[in-house]
Amino acid sequence: MPKPILLITTDVVDKRSVQTLSKYARVFSSADLDEASLIQLFPSIDILLVFFWPSFLISENLSRMSKLRVIQSILAGVNHIPFAQLNKNVIVCSNAGAYSNEVAEYAWALLLSAAKRIVDFHNAVKTEQSTLRRTLGGKEVTILEERTLGILGYGGIGSAGAQIGKGFGMKSYAFSRELVREKGVRSFQGDKGLLTVLAESDAVIVALPLTALTNKIIGSEKLATMKRDAILVNIARGELVDETALYEHLKANPDFRYATDVWWYREGKESLKTAHPFFELPNFIGTPHVSGPSGLATGKPVKFAVENVMRFLRGLKPKNIVNPAEYLVTDRQEY
Repeated sequence: MPKPILLITTDVVDKRSVQTLSKYARVFSSADLDEASLIQLFPSIDILLVFFWPSFLISENLSRMSKLRVIQSILAGVNHIPFAQLNKNVIVCSNAGAYSNEVAEYAWALLLSAAKRIVDFHNAVKTEQSTLRRTLGGKEVTILEERTLGILGYGGIGSAGAQIGKGFGMKSYAFSRELVREKGVRSFQGDKGLLTVLAESDAVIVALPLTALTNKIIGSEKLATMKRDAILVNIARGELVDETALYEHLKANPDFRYATDVWWYREGKESLKTAHPFFELPNFIGTPHVSGPSGLATGKPVKFAVENVMRFLRGLKPKNIVNPAEYLVTDRQEY
């Protein structure tokens, strides 16, 4: 029986992983093929291993891939995959869990930077606008011990974030689709549960996937339910938070803080350009989406994705199969 054909569309997959996959599949790299060779290969491809969605995989070329059975993402999320253009029999697998600890660490770096006003104090010293301090006002920094940490999306990243929170003596409230049965974590579901988590938390980490249901899940109404001095951290996707509503909320509530490593989409791609001058606000912190790449540097995302492809090649059901219906109404977007 001939081996299945696997096309790798990224250069982040190492040679050892390619050798492992080659034991069970005929492995091709799009970087080694010209356009004519790719077009000739499309009808024979069984599996795609992708990072960013490659520009050559337009609708016309996807329609040529009549044998395609599995798409494995090396990214944790899959909102960059054009589900509406895929045959209904194609299985799409996320890479959930591959970045958990690293992204959770970064979320906490943002949370602490906001809670302790690190950026403000640094800039004040840098510009000689500050002197050595012996006392602080009650609202200048936030003490986290015995406060409540809300986590929206209790997958690998959310769970890892809660574990770090326990080290700071924080209570954890988890908003998730399924009931969380974990000691020390209160679980909430549905819109009512989301409102409770937002209203009662002193700091909130957003770790939800971007789907049709979660797009702009945090808008003006949800922001208004939060404490006026709460901290909101986003390390998931920018589109989970309504951009204009956030800007207006930050302006109206100077003690509220937003720290993000992810940004809103412009022309189908995540962009550091914003519709509002967020960096003019003292209660906004933004970094250039480095939380995910920090996880990629460990090698775990590639390892996890390759292991999942290997499961399929060995005749086992792959992990992290997503429901296409949750993504069909969301346009394909780049990471």
